[in-house]
Amino acid sequence: MKNTLKTSLLLLAMHSSIPAIASDGKVGVSAASPAVSPTTNEVVFSADLDGPTRLWVSGVDGRNLRKISKTWQTQTNIYEVEPAWSPDGKYIAYVSMVDGGADIWTMQADGAYPTRLTRNGANNTQPAWSPDGTKIVFVSDKDGTKDLWAMKADGTGLAKIVGLPGEENRPSFSPAGDKIVFSETDNGVASLMTVSATGGNRRNITSGNFHDWDPHWGPFGIVFSSNRDGTGRWKIWTIQPDGSGLRRVGNFTGHEPVWTRDGRILFMDEIAQSRALSSISVLSPSDNTQRPVVDVQGYPAPIDIRPGSSYNNVNPKSRGKMEVAIRSTKNFDATKNVVQSTISFGRTGSETSLSSCNKKSTDVNGDGISDLRCRFTIELAGFAPGDVRGVLRFISTDGRPFEGSDMITVVPHDDSSDFKNDD
Repeated sequence: MKNTLKTSLLLLAMHSSIPAIASDGKVGVSAASPAVSPTTNEVVFSADLDGPTRLWVSGVDGRNLRKISKTWQTQTNIYEVEPAWSPDGKYIAYVSMVDGGADIWTMQADGAYPTRLTRNGANNTQPAWSPDGTKIVFVSDKDGTKDLWAMKADGTGLAKIVGLPGEENRPSFSPAGDKIVFSETDNGVASLMTVSATGGNRRNITSGNFHDWDPHWGPFGIVFSSNRDGTGRWKIWTIQPDGSGLRRVGNFTGHEPVWTRDGRILFMDEIAQSRALSSISVLSPSDNTQRPVVDVQGYPAPIDIRPGSSYNNVNPKSRGKMEVAIRSTKNFDATKNVVQSTISFGRTGSETSLSSCNKKSTDVNGDGISDLRCRFTIELAGFAPGDVRGVLRFISTDGRPFEGSDMITVVPHDDSSDFKNDD
């Protein structure tokens, strides 16, 4: 069966791995928790691009998107989040959430051989590797509050290393492996603190009545997100390990920032309340420019590329016109509520490739509801080798933005259905 985008999954809650419904009752697609490969120009992240939240990998340039999780899509009670690449690039630690519980697992970088490391009945989250790959530090509420724990990479040798009165979150090792930075929340504020790799020599490196979150320690210093500029928005900041050099990077809103190997910053765009979505962007501190890596815009819209077909082959050089259906739901009639002049479709969803839409209503998936079928000029859709999904966007008659996507396979030959007469 064709792998059509599903939009039933819920948002990743801010600063948490627990899925949550947006305030307006809508649901949206989320991409979060980016982690950069130490050996390649790739990023792993969690996303619900085609169903339940799983782990995905793409280039930092956004190309070659692929899902690496092997968990069955029918296991909708399982969420895979918070990935962390091992220093040698061979393994990924992550959190698997099942029916409200959370444990640390590892898998090979291609998704093979998932292995469970924690089994203590607690919520174990936010794994981070030591630079030599022998240890994983993580957050656990095993003793009632969120503390920092450490274990060997095979799950043995479990030990608590920080257990302060407040809550510890987002640990990250120093490049030398001798220290750990984390966010400490106490009395309604969150500050950054460093400790030795064994938990001693605690030191605050930020202070004030702010929330400093998501620290990541790299060769260029510590990057983190904070609301400390007084705007009430979360911005990206950097600081040196000794507490000097505090500065805001541009004026971008976001969370979960991490350094890339070349000194850029990947981060999760702030969830927009009106759209209930999140995506991943790359930020260049040298010139304060931002570019999306995984871009999600608008309320979710189920679409079906080549409806009725069991494959979605696309030849980017084809002069034909490919059919895509915008599927209706019981709460949204695509045949009446889509402003057709706003429809765009292609590699990013911004391509002006619409040729025409069918004037006759047709039920393409057998649910008894008529769907909107449209045809798009393929050579205007911008597809390229390595692309794995097509993105469609439109505005509804009540002014809301929508986005949907479906998986594709780029091939060097045409599909005969792309040359049939328009209905």
